[in-house]
Amino acid sequence: MLSLMTGCTGSARTPDVLMDGSTAARPRVDLEGVSAAPVLTRFRVLIAGRVPKGSLAASCLQGPPRHRRPVGRLVERIGVDTESVSIRDSSGVNACDNSPGGREDDRRWCGSSFGRLVGGRLRDPRLDVGSCTTRDGKPLAFAWVDADARAKYVVVDQGRYAEAYEVAGGLPVRISTHDVQVGESRATFRISEHDGRGRLLRRFELTAVPAG
Repeated sequence: MLSLMTGCTGSARTPDVLMDGSTAARPRVDLEGVSAAPVLTRFRVLIAGRVPKGSLAASCLQGPPRHRRPVGRLVERIGVDTESVSIRDSSGVNACDNSPGGREDDRRWCGSSFGRLVGGRLRDPRLDVGSCTTRDGKPLAFAWVDADARAKYVVVDQGRYAEAYEVAGGLPVRISTHDVQVGESRATFRISEHDGRGRLLRRFELTAVPAG
């Protein structure tokens, strides 16, 4: 569901490290219309058949997507409270999702998703909600966004800061949000998309529920 988005901001300090302990950078351009302080997430694009041992992608391929054969590119992403891997196969896109919170059986990945591609695009965002949490136990949700063809950045308003994800690898962008209603299995993503100069292309709110 898409609706008009209104931004919000907070007074707390902007995060200065990402989940893996690396320094949180700022986008190289000003992002038009983004009022919260932006944090640039990290990404790496890998090629199927050339996945380094010990990488996030290698770990993901040992998890839920292990029976699928990756094709083309894989994208690893690291955010403030999350890390994810998106893997394309012959029928769709697989995701492994992780966060610093606890999980059952000390699993490497706290969540996963599969989205079928139709005409090169996803039928729905493939929400992963409630299974991943922050260090202090607050729920997180993940979803994919098919970005505008002109977009360089997909930005998610997290309240006191905004996370900027760079479009990469020709795959949908795996994003996360803290705005989760666990009891309703629902999450809200306040999103804006920007071109390489930071100009606003579109702004929308995505309210997602798990696909039936």
